Amino acid sequence: MTSFVLKNIYSNNLTNTIISSQFYLGRGIKGIMPNPTEKHENDDEFAKIRYTLKNAWNTTYISQLKGKKPANTPFRVVNNSGDLLSRENYSCGGPCQTFQSRPGVYGLRGHFGAIQNLCDGTNIPPASCNVKYVADSSDYIRFKKNQAVNRNFNDRSFGGDDYSSSQSAYRAIRRY
Repeated sequence: MTSFVLKNIYSNNLTNTIISSQFYLGRGIKGIMPNPTEKHENDDEFAKIRYTLKNAWNTTYISQLKGKKPANTPFRVVNNSGDLLSRENYSCGGPCQTFQSRPGVYGLRGHFGAIQNLCDGTNIPPASCNVKYVADSSDYIRFKKNQAVNRNFNDRSFGGDDYSSSQSAYRAIRRY
């Protein structure tokens, strides 16, 4: 297992932090893509996929669950296609969707257009989507493609090998 040292500056003190590579997928520094050693096409599609993974995917759902298992599949969870715990008709606060600034009219919120506070105490946010939406098969194919890219998001070897382990295995096969 390889590890690398990052130098962090905290309150004018230079400290060394050892970060194990097992915590960073692809063994690279989080969010940094190194210069490739081989020809690598960074075309528009590659940039769009990385942008989607960084900004559009709900990758914070693991921290939202606080140790509980999601009731939905990873496809629905990542695409915000349903409640994390599959709760039906669940709401926990939110903005009032009616015009509330009419002078002299009070208490409209309880009569129409308000989102009721029916929290269950888990502090897991409710779904903010159409939970009855059925995704197309092309959405699932795109998800699987993006999931494969996400596994190697910080890969510093671009699909190669950092050391000679694959070459050693190849030579061991061809030895006899």
